[in-house]
Amino acid sequence: MERCVPVSVILADNARRLSLVSGSADIEINSVEYDSRKVKAGSLFVAVKGFASDGHDYIEKAVQSGASAVIVDATRAEDFNLPGVSLIAADDSRHALSYAASSFYGHPSKRMKLIGVTGTNGKTSTTYMIESILKAAGHTPGVIGTVNYRWKDRVIDAPNTTPESADLQKMFFDMAEDGVDTVVMEVSSHGLELGRVDDLSFNGGIFTNLTRDHLDFHKDFDHYFAAKRKLFSLIDRSGREDRFAAVNADDEYGARILADAHIFGYPFAGYGYAADSQYRVIPESVKNTIHGVAYSLEFEGRTIEVNLSLAGSFHVYNSLCAFVACHMLGIDERAILEGLASLTSVAGRFDVIRSELGFSVVVDYAHTNDALEKLLVSAKGLSPRRLIALFGCGGDRDKTKRPLMGEAACSLADHAIITSDNPRTEDPNDIINDILAGVKKFQGKYEVEVDRERAIARAIESAGEGDLVVLAGKGHEDYQILGKTKIHFDDHEIARKYIAKREGR
Repeated sequence: MERCVPVSVILADNARRLSLVSGSADIEINSVEYDSRKVKAGSLFVAVKGFASDGHDYIEKAVQSGASAVIVDATRAEDFNLPGVSLIAADDSRHALSYAASSFYGHPSKRMKLIGVTGTNGKTSTTYMIESILKAAGHTPGVIGTVNYRWKDRVIDAPNTTPESADLQKMFFDMAEDGVDTVVMEVSSHGLELGRVDDLSFNGGIFTNLTRDHLDFHKDFDHYFAAKRKLFSLIDRSGREDRFAAVNADDEYGARILADAHIFGYPFAGYGYAADSQYRVIPESVKNTIHGVAYSLEFEGRTIEVNLSLAGSFHVYNSLCAFVACHMLGIDERAILEGLASLTSVAGRFDVIRSELGFSVVVDYAHTNDALEKLLVSAKGLSPRRLIALFGCGGDRDKTKRPLMGEAACSLADHAIITSDNPRTEDPNDIINDILAGVKKFQGKYEVEVDRERAIARAIESAGEGDLVVLAGKGHEDYQILGKTKIHFDDHEIARKYIAKREGR
């Protein structure tokens, strides 16, 4: 059934932020669009100025396609004469896209509980764990994240970790209509900085960690941190009764958030190995095997045992913050432990492929120096005969992490193979040269193979019994971006191809 809302409702809902310049407030709209190609008869078109184009340049096209109403920046309102169309002015049309869409869909995030997960690493695994816990507790969860957007029997490909605001509001509306009661979502720094989540009603938030990433977008590390920290102000602003925050107390920036917790009107809990954490892992209790991770957790004056079916010691932190968030949300402890234990895989996160020849291959999404370091430390914890690490760095992205990733790989692996990731419009050799700047002191411990398939073949051909090969950077991705072309490329498929060749299959 098509949704129709009078312009007057959106104006009344945002009286301090929107003003009708011309046209009627009684016109009904049936969608909110920011892409003129998606406008249909009855749409509200919001002219957003983007990085590559300006929506104000497409207003005429939107009107020709049937737009009933248009929102523009107030500074541009006098530039347009749109007979028969409701022209609305906003101080900032990008932010207007968010709150107008929220009004149009009836503020759908308020109809369910919402947990936001932010930080550099661990967001995806954490959302999978919380989803598993929610199912074990009898809830109907929805997930929005890097791998996909999913709820009940619906799965939608994820072009962005955090979708544009209007798309988010439409998704929350659909989830609510489908009976979803709790949503867990990855909240990216881009999404926070660009106001995509400003009009979501968060119950709680998780801060995983903060390491070098996305400095091609943010001015510097302080701005990157400020974007992440904004989530906790949005939780505060929601005014919901059951608000909470779970923060990594072992992380330098998590500690800074916890130090400022008193300025917010809801409870914060620190988690980690630190002695003063409200939820504390007993360090000597951690057991990491190829079959899973187990550890003892202290909180509220008692100790419980947590068991995971996922390998990788970094999952201690991911499971810990999932436990804390769900516990603070009021979910039964038995359901939390059951949900954590029953999750057997996270797409592209420490995916293990075993060979009959006695070696194993791990496919993982790690694409920052911190994530790569944690991945390799965890892999070494499995005591392989040799650890072979293959990795590259994405093109048209933060260049400062490239030598750091090279140093992390060569310092921890017995042998590193440096190759391409998604070079995009950069020359792959230039990217590799940036990586090589960090490995000069590791002569003899690495080799270079620009072609990623040949590099994977080389890694598997060199593996022997007891060895562990780590393919880092792509994880769940089933493509590679060369120039502006996306081709099919899946590390899992390529690994299995060359394992089968070695096994004579």
